[in-house]
Amino acid sequence: MSELRRLNEQGIPEFTHFLQAIEADGSVPVPLEILANPGTSEELPVKLEVEQRTFTNRMGVGQYLYEVFSQGAALRLDRDPGVWAWLALFYFDQLCPSKTDGTREVREHVRYVPSGHAWRYYRHSLAGPYLIYKAYRDMPQRARIVLYDSLDTLSDFVEQLASRQDFVQNTAIIEAATLLYFDEQRGRPKRGQSPKEHRPGTLRRFVDVVNQLDVTWDLFSLSGRELLRMLPAEFDRHKPSDLRP
Repeated sequence: MSELRRLNEQGIPEFTHFLQAIEADGSVPVPLEILANPGTSEELPVKLEVEQRTFTNRMGVGQYLYEVFSQGAALRLDRDPGVWAWLALFYFDQLCPSKTDGTREVREHVRYVPSGHAWRYYRHSLAGPYLIYKAYRDMPQRARIVLYDSLDTLSDFVEQLASRQDFVQNTAIIEAATLLYFDEQRGRPKRGQSPKEHRPGTLRRFVDVVNQLDVTWDLFSLSGRELLRMLPAEFDRHKPSDLRP
């Protein structure tokens, strides 16, 4: 177990510098020493511990971090960019794993160091799963479509749904997308259901149609199944059997 800390005004730039360096040389060693260095990290007002676990998907890490942050006063720390940067470095081997040749391919920096508006936290590889799990904690299965994949990937479902604040915070939209596109038996999306084209019944068409419905309906007042009943016929083949015509 390790004590959870936060990267400070010296630590975040050092982490960012490392991300820039690894873009040029994928074999640069991970600077784990800044996690505990008092010059680059700080103690938190609440003592928390985290374990170096291996997470199979975003659901697992979301659940674990929710358990960590749900300890009383710790909840107010879950929007601290220094905390999320520390966690991203702590779990860096899972967020940016080494390839067979020993090098790493770093993604956009916001996936490791959150920045900008609050909704951008959903693009962070750890804060995103945590915030989604927290929002759906009473029944996290409703959000499986944005919690099924590994920590080092950002699926098209996350890009299209979780990157829109008014979507990811709307349980009807996320539950409807899960019911439409998640394959229970395979534990992942149905085949061919996240293409980049706006073909009938696909994810991008779902986003288009939901945006249209949102103009005249209060989608926050609906359940996922109620929203499915409002979708046009092009989505019928993806709906649960009891909602098909």
